[in-house]
Amino acid sequence: RMGNSTKSTKKSSSSSDYDLIVIGGGSGGISSAKRAATLYNAKVAVIEQSRLGGTCVNVGCVPKKVLYNTASIAHTISHDAKYYGFDSDASSHCASTFDFTSLKRARDAYVTKLNGIYERGLLNAGVEYIQGRAKFVDDTTVQVMSVDADDESKEIAAAPTPIRTLTAEHIIIATGGRPLMPDGDGIREHCINSDGFFDLETLPDVAVVV
Repeated sequence: RMGNSTKSTKKSSSSSDYDLIVIGGGSGGISSAKRAATLYNAKVAVIEQSRLGGTCVNVGCVPKKVLYNTASIAHTISHDAKYYGFDSDASSHCASTFDFTSLKRARDAYVTKLNGIYERGLLNAGVEYIQGRAKFVDDTTVQVMSVDADDESKEIAAAPTPIRTLTAEHIIIATGGRPLMPDGDGIREHCINSDGFFDLETLPDVAVVV
């Protein structure tokens, strides 16, 4: 990370700092970086402004499946358990004592564990991991600015001071995408996107998906 980066001991094959810089530490960026480092012995750096693993690990497939499995279990307890010999009162009690806060804590801990697995994977492949936001200076040069990893939507100052300036013969842009909130009265004030859904601390009584 910035100030505590995972360093690469490899040497670039050119006059640049790296053979390859990958901007974005999601599934595509990580696999590209590891493949270049392990199969072609390239000196590689991955720059990621948020948490490693991209959308799937952090605000997509993984946390979604945890919640989906939770809903499936709740449905089985509430609706189907009685048909398999379980006491209906016990089933109702079990469903009524559901603790969403505990579920969120366990889910977040699992995601954090996966972040660590991805970081160790980069280290084992000899890839340097740099946490920050990348900005192009020219075709082969990027500047890295510090950014809060827990808030990737936070805007950088108008004239930020770069933490590092890096060069590479090849640069891959693997930044993925982010939800777009449409314009409209009250939308930005009263709605959340799919990322914000996983930040909820309490279970909503009613939810509407648009």
